[in-house]
Amino acid sequence: MSAADQARPITIIGAGIGGLTAALALADRGFAVDIFERAPQMQEVGAGLQLSPNALRVLGRLGLMKDLLVHGARAREVILRRAFTGRPIASVPVVASDGMPYVSIHRADLQAVLLRAVDRSPAITLHLGATLQALTPARGGLDLWFISGEGRHRLQASLVVGADGVRSSIARRLGLAAATPSGAIAWRGYVSRDNGGGPPPGITAWLGPRRHAVAYPISGGRETNLVLIEPMKRTTLADPAGLAYRFRSWDRQLTSMIAAAGDMTGWPLNVVPPDRPWRHLDDRLILIGDAAHAMLPYAAQGAGMAIEDAAVLADALARAPSRSAALAHYEAERRPRIAKVRRRVAFHQRVYHLPWPLDLARDAALSLRSPDSLRDDLSWLYDWRPPAESDDRETI
Repeated sequence: MSAADQARPITIIGAGIGGLTAALALADRGFAVDIFERAPQMQEVGAGLQLSPNALRVLGRLGLMKDLLVHGARAREVILRRAFTGRPIASVPVVASDGMPYVSIHRADLQAVLLRAVDRSPAITLHLGATLQALTPARGGLDLWFISGEGRHRLQASLVVGADGVRSSIARRLGLAAATPSGAIAWRGYVSRDNGGGPPPGITAWLGPRRHAVAYPISGGRETNLVLIEPMKRTTLADPAGLAYRFRSWDRQLTSMIAAAGDMTGWPLNVVPPDRPWRHLDDRLILIGDAAHAMLPYAAQGAGMAIEDAAVLADALARAPSRSAALAHYEAERRPRIAKVRRRVAFHQRVYHLPWPLDLARDAALSLRSPDSLRDDLSWLYDWRPPAESDDRETI
């Protein structure tokens, strides 16, 4: 970027995982950053998420690996099981070829690690309780208008990074097509290990007709995060107690966890159109993370793709001769990878939810494959490395 652009802070809208990681990656490359978040307090909702090796490489380079491993739980494989019997179908290795681990973690723990790093950085300023009201082109950048406890105020920004999630207010103000319902809902809850918290350490998925379930440890292994995904119906949200009934004939280990979890929270799953534009207003604004490409969770890559976005964007802005060149490079790097991940998500969605007797053919095919060959299927995803820097300060 030009010296004039570099002298002005980059503005990030949204302090979720993507926004916080982008701020840290940009500060690491010498940029000043302002983050604006409409929530008056940082309170992450949801229970857990999975950080695959591709995402952990970015966070490791930012010096966060040790803290993440304190709060997370390492997994070596994902065990796929039949829905009704619990019989193992296959074990899919998830550790990368270079030994980079796969970690499951509570969202609040990940956010806390990122926030502590943001607080330590003199290059980053976090503004809470600031709601974006308007944005208009201005000479050399954008004028942003915010409403906060101090009233209405204007900010001049040279570059805005929209990281405000699947229901992005920036996307709405740009007139972009809204995220659309996928027809599925994810029920989330967790169980303490002292209260029958589920399977042994690692990640377990039960595959069944039109539905699947996933369980994995969080909070340093003290709790199990439980996710149930099923078709969305008009009455589903109003009847969370019906979950136990709809899964009543599934593996006893899973039904015991559902009972122990009690009331679970339903989250309708929305997706962003794959052709949503990312660059806007003469390259004064770029969308990242779910605001750009929210996808279904069948490959557990929502957070991972936002984290990758942050690393690639920061590198492009640090290296390119102009803002437009940087954003063009960023999009050229990210579009093909996001498209490939979307295809993998669609594949998992089909394979996980096969009805009888097609599920028998799936199970037979998987049982014939070695763990190494199953890992190779995902090597393109897990072995991804962020843009090279002069040093790798932290790995495992």
